Amino acid sequence: MYAYELESNPFPSSPTPTEQDARVLGGKRHKEAKSAILDCLKELSEKVANRDSNEGDFRVITLIQDVGSGKTHLALHVRHLQGRHNTVSTFVDLSTISPKTMSSLYGAMIKGFENDFFVQLRKNLLEYIRDRAEQGDKSAKKALDYAFIDKLSGVTIRQKAEEIILGKKSISEEELKKFLLQWFNHYESTVIRNMIMNSFDSVENLEELLGRMAAISKLTHRFLNRIVLYEVDEFDGNKESIEFVKAIINAHLPASVLLLISTPSGYAEVQRINPSVFDRLEKANYKIDLAGSNSVEELSEIVLEYIKHNDKKQKFKEKAPEELAEKICVLYDEFPDFRNVRSIINILYHAMEKSEELNLEKIDETAIDETIKHAYPGLKVRGSIMDVPISDFIKIRRNCNGESTESQLKKAVANLVNFAHEMGNIAKLESQNLPLDVIYQDPYGAKVGIAVVMNPNHSKNFEEIANVSKSSAFVDKLVILTNTNIPSSDSTTIVNVDKSKMVDLIYFDNKYNEHKIANLDNEKAKMLAKTVSII
Repeated sequence: MYAYELESNPFPSSPTPTEQDARVLGGKRHKEAKSAILDCLKELSEKVANRDSNEGDFRVITLIQDVGSGKTHLALHVRHLQGRHNTVSTFVDLSTISPKTMSSLYGAMIKGFENDFFVQLRKNLLEYIRDRAEQGDKSAKKALDYAFIDKLSGVTIRQKAEEIILGKKSISEEELKKFLLQWFNHYESTVIRNMIMNSFDSVENLEELLGRMAAISKLTHRFLNRIVLYEVDEFDGNKESIEFVKAIINAHLPASVLLLISTPSGYAEVQRINPSVFDRLEKANYKIDLAGSNSVEELSEIVLEYIKHNDKKQKFKEKAPEELAEKICVLYDEFPDFRNVRSIINILYHAMEKSEELNLEKIDETAIDETIKHAYPGLKVRGSIMDVPISDFIKIRRNCNGESTESQLKKAVANLVNFAHEMGNIAKLESQNLPLDVIYQDPYGAKVGIAVVMNPNHSKNFEEIANVSKSSAFVDKLVILTNTNIPSSDSTTIVNVDKSKMVDLIYFDNKYNEHKIANLDNEKAKMLAKTVSII
């Protein structure tokens, strides 16, 4: 059993999203982008409903953001929803096509359609030929290979067509060609023949590629009453890719939407290499920038959505989402590696696996600590002097904004001075009833006073710092450790204590109180003391 009593790991394990993974979509920014794409599809679908499509019925959408931001995931999610607004979709990943010839691009586009699309379109096309045959079209009868002997045997045209649809009988390819050329143009005839024969010819040039794509769009609209969404991923400055996209845009494929997916760097390459294509993209009907998709809020929403989607027993509620979001926030703040959708999903996948292995009720600090040790060996907490383990870091870091933080840090500083005294670096003195937390004598005989001022309310800090500063007359050097950003003065040294220093101090204090300061910790503790101006 996984954490939160989930029956399976809710997070995808593949670094590249699959259509199954993409069924779940979380994050406000991603949902807004999805809504924009669906609005475009809806608008075009309604426009071409119940009439013939033409070249003006074409739309372009650009979707741009950094690697790992969830662009492909969003595209595949929309593809999963293609039944909405009478849409069929094909997905082409340009990075997987090499060399990018007209034939390879067309082949990838054909493979990008779901098989059910071709099955349904083939059925409708054969029924169209059947209807023509029943109306007395001799050419249609020949295409179905319906002969006088069939009639004598009692086999109807409808029965013959049904057997062909089911694959029990074959069609006459030569007679089919003759029939199609009476009612369709060259490209439409070729595509229909390919669909019916379940074998697609390759294309030799760009003109033929565009003719086939236009044919697919028109036939889809005419025989299925649907529009086509062409999703083109990993679009960049590759010259063949640019020519391919430029041709599609210029062709204005009827009843079609072109969704181009790129990174900011790839988009900039297009601008540099082919300004005219870039200008066309700048005039896209919808321009979607997933800026903000890598924010901690967005990533948290995405992670939580996966669990909620799989939470059949309704165990992921009350404080559980909030606690997990706090852990994600710590990972995000301290590890640049985990600041995109792909990486945060990966670490949560491994953490969920650890939860099952260790029989944990939830994804806690232990699960994350073990995950980082095994999946990210060598990863360090940024700026940690004490080499705080991930699990301890997350526990301490989560509570660094609490009311008790100041008292914890006061004790930690006092013990750090005790440690320095024990190591022979300084000599601890009595506080003399001053508003200071500790007083000691440095190696040069100077009297040093230290005060910790760490209220969450910064205006209160200013008042307390002003009060503590009066003690500078009683010591040779006054050091104030605070989380409020104010400058030092001639009489007072201000040390800004960020959350990394807070964690280091509290972690040191815990080890000191438990008598677990090892020889290897001595130099680290000495360095920590220097960073807060104790020695």
